[in-house]
Amino acid sequence: MVNILIGLVIAMFLIVAVFVGYNTSQSATEEMGGHSITIEPISLETTPQVLEIIENQGRLQAII
Repeated sequence: MVNILIGLVIAMFLIVAVFVGYNTSQSATEEMGGHSITIEPISLETTPQVLEIIENQGRLQAII
């Protein structure tokens, strides 16, 4: 009798885990979104190094 109850509990955990995993994998693509962080220059003085960093960030965001 105890073995049957243990088997039922294990089966219940497996069924719930499969159900939750399946539903999570199906809804994950619908709710995903990117971060929209705008980069605004703080100072008016921009060096070529700063401009290069900003340009590289734009390229990375285009890749992602």
